[in-house]
Amino acid sequence: ESGATHLARERHGLTGILGEEAVRREERRRLLPRDAWSLTTWPWTGVPLVIIVAAGIFGFLFFVGDLLARGFSSLWGTFASPAITSAVTSLAGDGTLGKVLLWGFDAGIEASLSIGLPYILTFYFLLGFLEDTGYLNSLAFLTDRLMHRFGLHGRAIVPMVAAAGCNVPALVAAGQLPSRRERTIASTLVLFVPCSARTAVILGSVGHFLGWQPTLLVLGILVAIWLGMGVALQRIVPGGSRGLVMEMFPFRRPSLKRVASKAWEQFKEFLFIATPIVIVGSLVLGGLYETGWLVKLSDPLEPVVEGWLGLPAIAGLTLILGFLRKELSLQLLVALAVATAGFAGASITELMSPTDMVVFALVNAIMLPCISSMTVYWRRNGLWATTIALAATVAIALVVGGVLARVLPAVGFGV
Repeated sequence: ESGATHLARERHGLTGILGEEAVRREERRRLLPRDAWSLTTWPWTGVPLVIIVAAGIFGFLFFVGDLLARGFSSLWGTFASPAITSAVTSLAGDGTLGKVLLWGFDAGIEASLSIGLPYILTFYFLLGFLEDTGYLNSLAFLTDRLMHRFGLHGRAIVPMVAAAGCNVPALVAAGQLPSRRERTIASTLVLFVPCSARTAVILGSVGHFLGWQPTLLVLGILVAIWLGMGVALQRIVPGGSRGLVMEMFPFRRPSLKRVASKAWEQFKEFLFIATPIVIVGSLVLGGLYETGWLVKLSDPLEPVVEGWLGLPAIAGLTLILGFLRKELSLQLLVALAVATAGFAGASITELMSPTDMVVFALVNAIMLPCISSMTVYWRRNGLWATTIALAATVAIALVVGGVLARVLPAVGFGV
């Protein structure tokens, strides 16, 4: 070692000692990003926090969404419906044509907006808020051990959370996982996560009319099915899982403008794509109903829909049409109730009992993911895997729905 190097080391050492003596550090207890990471990733605090966050989202959607839905329905029945009825009647009369047009432009628009605005838009806003804080990254770290039981790693929880908004981008995100096995398991599990549309059907039927306890029952069954599918896929799909290596991003204060922009971008697709589909679907449904063909088309569904599930056979058609978009099932059912009851603001209670509503919401949430989701799934996993996944959703929905249709009346539910 040269003399210059030794001298430089001694100088730096002496400078460090003098600095330690001259600088006085004051400990200040405050919530720093590192502290936030510790709270959200340590199981003893992170798991209760996940439960609190989930309960907060559910409570906000249930109470605020229900309040918005009731307010919108009241305003529509008071102002929009009479004006639309008057305009349609003056142009097309009150015969078959006029009634069919009211199915689409009165009942159809009301059904679409009364579900989309209170529940779907609200959910997108909440999901955008969580994403903007950086909480989803810590959730991936926290759930790594759980996801390993499904043959995945913690980062796979991000597509699952995204699937609660929409299955399509979640399937795209699942396709970015490193191995084919992980991509297959994750994308299949995404299909069993109730998206915002399916959640809106649950809240708009069970939550809106029956209360929060039956709603929790439906959601609890869906969680149990998701966990069961995860364990089954881990054993069926060959291969092993990898460890998790990820970058830890800092928490940040969410921007209301950024969150609102994200929520609107996601909701815009629903507003400009789903709503026209609902209107056209309502017109078709109205034409079938007013001409008597709806009952004829429903007859072949009676053994399964009415005999096994205990639902009105007509509800089976709306469940099948939900393959286009999941919220379409409830929207068309609401349109059917409004049109058949003959007054604005009519609800599905005109058609179904409390048990029927629970079974309908559960079957809708499990059976036949929307056509957009299945298209992405098919492109990622192939025709054979898609056929198996579709068959699995139908089989599970029918079994669980049929069992529930018999258990609920036996325990006195809805009596």
